[in-house]
Amino acid sequence: MGNPISPTVADLVMEMLLENVIKEIRYEIPVIKKYVDDLFLVLPADKVEEVLGTFNQYNSNLQFTCEIEQNQRLPFLDMVVIRQPDQSIKTEWYCKPMASGRFIDYFSTHPLHMKTNMVTNFIRRVREFSTNLTEEATNDIIKQQLKINHYPTTFIHRCLNTTTSQAVVVPAQSPEAIIYKPIIYVEQLTNRLKKTFRTDFPNIILATRNDFSVKRLFTNTKDNIPTQMKTNVIYRIPCRDCQASYVGLTSNQLKKRISNHRSNIKQMEALIDVTNRSNPTTSQPVIRVQHNYKASETILLDSSSTTQPRFEYTTTG
Repeated sequence: MGNPISPTVADLVMEMLLENVIKEIRYEIPVIKKYVDDLFLVLPADKVEEVLGTFNQYNSNLQFTCEIEQNQRLPFLDMVVIRQPDQSIKTEWYCKPMASGRFIDYFSTHPLHMKTNMVTNFIRRVREFSTNLTEEATNDIIKQQLKINHYPTTFIHRCLNTTTSQAVVVPAQSPEAIIYKPIIYVEQLTNRLKKTFRTDFPNIILATRNDFSVKRLFTNTKDNIPTQMKTNVIYRIPCRDCQASYVGLTSNQLKKRISNHRSNIKQMEALIDVTNRSNPTTSQPVIRVQHNYKASETILLDSSSTTQPRFEYTTTG
């Protein structure tokens, strides 16, 4: 979840699944549409359970549920598919009952053109999906949703009058000639800067962003990770008997690495003990160079939150 490649992988898996499952079904499905992992099928009423079972038998880790039309209506993605008496299909824009209906609020700190674009796209979307409603009914839905987000009536009417259901054709531009740069939106100031850039630097397009992000407003939403549980760290273990220290780097949890050190120290002590008993004279130099490290007093020098940290090493003389 959250990986940008997930939709692509899901789409490929579903293509393979459909290709194999359809071969197992003994009759032709007249209509089958797919969007990522959602399927829309037209089936005889007595074949629904059979087809569902065939899909669920393909792989035990891929289990499907089905939703059957009620009163000739079936929600699919952002629309409701409505079966007419003549077996034709019409649609309506659909919003889940649990949806809050929240968009970019009119009083939020966003540039006006961003709010206008959002409202324009919403109007176009509702109109394109509502083939079963009159224009008046469609406009009522649009007004109701936008008023939840505090858009004034004059603003809504202006957008309704200027928006058409046809897509806007944007002239193609050479990607090498355009440079995009982000800039924090500050009311009045940002608009002046953008106007200046359009005049003096026509090949630079400034994309505004809001500085009041969730990350900035709620910086401590998670508990701090205990030192012993941190990964990708540089640590130092001091010696009990002198000023020497052992400095190490590990991608594992620090406590696991310290446990490995303790185990290695015990093995070394056992080896030294055997050497002392077998030949005490020759083992003395070995004993003198050993350090008694205090693993319980390990000090964390640096850490990284990435899976492949980059540390810079410096020396002082």
